[in-house]
Amino acid sequence: MLRLAYLVGAVALTVFYYYFFGAGPTPSEYIEDLEWWRPWGTVMHWPALMDLAQMARAGFPQAWVPILLGWLPPLAVAAVGWRIMRGAPGRALLVFLTFLMMSFVYYGLRAEQVWLFFQWRFVAVSASFAAIVTGILFAGSLLDETLRRSRALAAIAVLAAVAGIFLLSTEVTGTNSQMQFNVSPWPIVTLFGFLLAGAAIAALHAAAGAALWIRSRVPGALGVILGLAVAALVAAVAGVYVFTAPPGRFTLALLAVFVAGIRIAFASRSPEGAARAGLVRFATGVLLLLAILGSAQIGGFMQRRARDVTALQVLDALESYKKDNNTYPDSLDALVPKYLAQIPRPGVGLLHNQDDHFSYSNYGDSYALEFSSVLWVQCQYSPPYEFAAGSGEGEDAEVQDSPYEGQHAPTKGDTPDVGAPKEPTAEDLAVKATLAKHGLNGSWSCPKEPPKLW
Repeated sequence: MLRLAYLVGAVALTVFYYYFFGAGPTPSEYIEDLEWWRPWGTVMHWPALMDLAQMARAGFPQAWVPILLGWLPPLAVAAVGWRIMRGAPGRALLVFLTFLMMSFVYYGLRAEQVWLFFQWRFVAVSASFAAIVTGILFAGSLLDETLRRSRALAAIAVLAAVAGIFLLSTEVTGTNSQMQFNVSPWPIVTLFGFLLAGAAIAALHAAAGAALWIRSRVPGALGVILGLAVAALVAAVAGVYVFTAPPGRFTLALLAVFVAGIRIAFASRSPEGAARAGLVRFATGVLLLLAILGSAQIGGFMQRRARDVTALQVLDALESYKKDNNTYPDSLDALVPKYLAQIPRPGVGLLHNQDDHFSYSNYGDSYALEFSSVLWVQCQYSPPYEFAAGSGEGEDAEVQDSPYEGQHAPTKGDTPDVGAPKEPTAEDLAVKATLAKHGLNGSWSCPKEPPKLW
C-alpha cells in the first residue's frame, strides 16, 4: 500500500509540474477561458517567482539556479522512492516521472518557445522520449525479473519490445503534422530516443554485462582489469555502428568502463549469480542494438526500394504521358488506367496511412514527385530543367544573341549544377545509372540512406 500511495503521489507531483512550469498563456489569452489541458505557466508569471524567472531568461550560468531548484523535488522523490520500491517496474516508473518533470522545468524556464511550437504535442513528445529512454535503461533489470518468473513471458516481452522498436523506426516518417504516429513530424523517438540515447545505453548494457561475466570467471584484480578492458572493447565495437565520429566512440568507451566498474563493485558475491546477471545484461544490450540498428537498416532498405523500384513505375508513366500529350499531367490520377493500373504506394513502413502515398506537383515543363521516408527524410525527384533555345525549334537550333558567347551555352535537357556534390559516391552513381536505364536524367534529393547525425 505504501508503494502504491508513493507512486500516486509522484504522478500527482508530475501533473502539478506540468501546469506550474508549462508554457502558459500569452497576455491576450489571459482573458479567455483556457482548455483544461493548457498549462498555467505560473512560475514565469507569479510575482513571488519573478526573480527566478528573470534568472532563467538571462541565460547560463545564471539559469542553472532556477533549473536546479526545480529539479530538486523530483530528484528527491526518485531518491527516496528508490529505497521504497523493491522491483524494477516501480523504480522505472519513478525514473520516467522524474525525467518528465525535469523536462517540464527546463523547457518551461529556458525553452518556452519550443513548448509553444509543439503545442499539445509537447507532452506526448516528452513522455514518449522519457518512456523509451527509461525502458531501455531498465531493460536488463526488467528482463531479469521476468526471466525469474517465466521464460515464456520473457520471450513474449522481448518479441513485443523488438516489434515496438521496429514499428516506431519504420512508421515515424517525420512529415505528418497531425502526429498520427507517435511524435511525427519531429521523430524524437527514432532519432534521439533510439539511434542516440537508446543505442548508446544498449552498448553500455552489453559492455557492462561482458565485464561482469569476465569478473565472475576470473578472480582477483586480474578479473577486474580484464572485465574493464573487455567493457571498453565491446563499447568501442558497438560505437562504430552508433557514432560516425571518433569522439563519440571514445566517450562511449569511457562511459562503459565507468558503468562496468560500478556493476562489478555492486555485483553479487556469488560467482554464479554474477555470471547470470552479466549474461542477462549482455544479451539485453545485444538484442537492443540489433533491434535498433537493424530497424534503421530496414528503414533505409524501404527507402531505396520505394525510390529505385516503386517510384520508377510512376516516373515512366509520367514520361509516357508527356510523349503522348506534350505536357505532364495535372495530377497522378490522369495516369490511370492508360499508363498505370493504379497509383502505387511508396511502401515505407508496413502500415498504410495518409503519409504513405506519392505527392506530385506539376510545374509546366517540369514536376516534383515526392514521398515521405524515415528519419525526417522527404525524397523528391525532379527531371532536368529545359532551356528554350532562342527562337528556333528542336534541340539543334542555334542560340541567338546568346550571353554565353565563347562559353558552353546551356541546351535543352541541361541540368543546372547547383549544389551538386563534387565527388559523387558509389550510391549516387548507382542511382543515376538506374534512372538512366529508364531514360530519366533527373535526380533524387535522397540518393543516400537516411542521415546519420552522430
